[in-house]
Amino acid sequence: MRPARRRPRRPERRARIAALLVRAYPRSWRERYGDEVLAWVGEGGLGPARALDLVRGAMDARLHPELVEKGLIRMVERLRGSVLGVLCGYAVFVVAGAGYQKLTEYEDFTAAANRHAALGATSRTIVVASVVALVAMVVAGAPIGLATVRQALAGRRALWRPLGLVALALLWTAGTLALMAWRGRSSPLPPGTMASVSEVAGWLASLLLAVTVGVAAAVTAVRRSELGLGLLRLGTAAVAVVAAAMLVMLGATVWWGLALRSADPALFHSHEGIRASSTVASWASIVALMTASTALALRAGVRGLAANRRPSG
Repeated sequence: MRPARRRPRRPERRARIAALLVRAYPRSWRERYGDEVLAWVGEGGLGPARALDLVRGAMDARLHPELVEKGLIRMVERLRGSVLGVLCGYAVFVVAGAGYQKLTEYEDFTAAANRHAALGATSRTIVVASVVALVAMVVAGAPIGLATVRQALAGRRALWRPLGLVALALLWTAGTLALMAWRGRSSPLPPGTMASVSEVAGWLASLLLAVTVGVAAAVTAVRRSELGLGLLRLGTAAVAVVAAAMLVMLGATVWWGLALRSADPALFHSHEGIRASSTVASWASIVALMTASTALALRAGVRGLAANRRPSG
């Protein structure tokens, strides 16, 4: 008696169907993009819509190979633009976050956070979301950065100058922070205070200039490098997490101000903001900067996810 033939499971059948559909593409196309398309199907499954996309892509690849190549180029640029858009938004958001951290580190605000649960909860939410955003940004940026550096070391001279500027910006930022720490320890003034508004403005200008130069150079380097679809798809998925974490932090910062206004109206309307400015004005400025940078990151992230859901053909 013959043993019963084992029927392939549904995921196995879908994988076989996807492999057959990919074989309908030209050989040169399969060698270049076949593995990435199969991985794309494996991640999201093979439904009717995706199967139809693969069939239509195969027909286009056979009948209009030049149009398919242009479509791939557009897809790569959209994914690259998504990663860079979120990077720029995140850089601006970090500056706003530094302002929030500076505002809430004053004793009056830390005491208020200890007294009122809502204020403490918003601060913890921002800390957790900031860690998530940082990890996701490293996941997105580290592989792309390594690929760019490898190309520069392999002799791609167009990358030397922007990568050199990135390194200079990092050293500049580290040096500025070190000098600020030394100035804070050596100053006869109470800890956390500086001699004048102009001194604070000078330190901030130095940091902002370093960040601006570094981000602009990094964007230039990534635009000039050759990055594969797999690398860009990973980066796009990771920066989407960054954009979502930024939205959470923005909401928590807004809620912090509203909670402070409800819990301690006198402190909210005081002049205990950054450098003894209006607390309301400091908070509103931080929220405005966070809102603009989050909008930029969300727009770039959504565009990247939309492009990421499409096959390579």
